[in-house]
Amino acid sequence: MGIVGSLLRRLGTGDGRRGRKPISRREEEEEEREVMRAAAKGFKETAFSHVHAKKWKEAALAFGEQAACDLKLGDELSAASALLRSAQSYAWIHEEDEGSVAATKLALDQALALFVKLNDLLMAAVSCAEVAEMYVEQRELQAAMEFFEKAAGYYGSNRNSRHYRYEADRIRFLLARKETYHRLPKTELRAQMYEVLATGIM
Repeated sequence: MGIVGSLLRRLGTGDGRRGRKPISRREEEEEEREVMRAAAKGFKETAFSHVHAKKWKEAALAFGEQAACDLKLGDELSAASALLRSAQSYAWIHEEDEGSVAATKLALDQALALFVKLNDLLMAAVSCAEVAEMYVEQRELQAAMEFFEKAAGYYGSNRNSRHYRYEADRIRFLLARKETYHRLPKTELRAQMYEVLATGIM
């Protein structure tokens, strides 16, 4: 990150142009973009180094910084992918607190919005599935069901569509019995979901 920091400082102070002839606005903008591209690359490399070290919070933050740079560069696809990685990194934080959960949801929501805007429905589906799984872990089953259904919709005729509709139907059945699912121990919740169709109830 030292190189990125140096480039950003140069951009802010103008030291990189000291002693040179004045440049045009177009050249200045291109120089700014070059600095931003270097920053995005630096944040991405830093994020992956944190992933390899299993420093999940640091990785999540670095991916978020990469996404911010990508958006400034107009590279929405790269930004969406970085946001998805950021959310996945937050999800790996074992000592989950409200802040981490909120950050995960926000990053996933932002990634989803960008994928839909870019008409990348496959990645939109993946993002929805990620959100749904997280809501299952949080026992927020109504939200989980809605996101499983969104994932199925984005997959269209893909066979994964049937899988996620299947997941949504299981949760719908549990919600019909909401007076009992709230009493389930967390470790039994997913087992109960899978038992619903396995026993032929639906």
